[in-house]
Amino acid sequence: MTRPAQTVAARVARHGWTTSQFALLGLLVLAAAWACLPAWQDIFRQSIRRSDAGYILLVLPVAAYLFWIRRSRAKFVRCRPSAWGTLAVLIGLTFCWYGDEVDLQVARHVGAIVTVAGAILAMTGLEALRQFGAVFLTLLFLVPVPGVFRTRIAIPLQEGATAFTDSVLNLIGVTSQRAGAVLTIHGTPIAVGEACDGMRMVFALVLVVFAFVFSVPFRPTTRIVLIALSPLVALICNIVRLVPTAIVYGFAEPATAEQVHDIAGWLMLPLALVLLLGVVRLMRWLDLPVFRWRMLAT
Repeated sequence: MTRPAQTVAARVARHGWTTSQFALLGLLVLAAAWACLPAWQDIFRQSIRRSDAGYILLVLPVAAYLFWIRRSRAKFVRCRPSAWGTLAVLIGLTFCWYGDEVDLQVARHVGAIVTVAGAILAMTGLEALRQFGAVFLTLLFLVPVPGVFRTRIAIPLQEGATAFTDSVLNLIGVTSQRAGAVLTIHGTPIAVGEACDGMRMVFALVLVVFAFVFSVPFRPTTRIVLIALSPLVALICNIVRLVPTAIVYGFAEPATAEQVHDIAGWLMLPLALVLLLGVVRLMRWLDLPVFRWRMLAT
């Protein structure tokens, strides 16, 4: 039982860390989280109460996954106290204070995340950011989308979703009448704009795209292209589920329609991955440099 413990201790010592330093790092992170506790509590409340913020519950598992596949880089991160981390903590606390003063939620949320990240960098320096930048970026998805920004996205999606669904339904021979964001099929009014505008899954899809892009050794240009295409991927996925969902709402029982609607929403996630793989295959077919190492592309 002592040999494994000695092996772990030897590895820790070789990487420049001691048990007390790990403990101090944990205490700093806890203290940073505690200093912004109201903001963290608000993030959690919104993640379980807002239907369009449920993706926040996936952020920490995704961050843990991205860290795990990069775990070999931990040997480069040593205990090197840095003023940059202290500066980040001060900036984060300032954001939290400003958010409280002007009642700006997004400032409080961003401040809480920056404060915790700064606590880590205060012990590791910028090397942790260089080696695990994708993990730190993932934490930004913890910030709930502000209501004003959500409305600006939702309204165009509602209008576009309703118009497209109406056109396709009439094209395939299903009679529908459109009145604003409401479609009437078989005498049943369906609020396509509100129920299927994609807002409940769009940010989850962007998170999935982000996880996929940083899970594979793509070139930076490939990652930029795939992330830039994520809104289009979300739109295509939403369109694919709209037509059959509207038909079910028009001809099936309400309970059945609700089940189909929920299932179709979650099927958007694997569909997004399939579309991304299709884009990658297309880029490879065009003989564009996709991966960091040529051997992976052959």
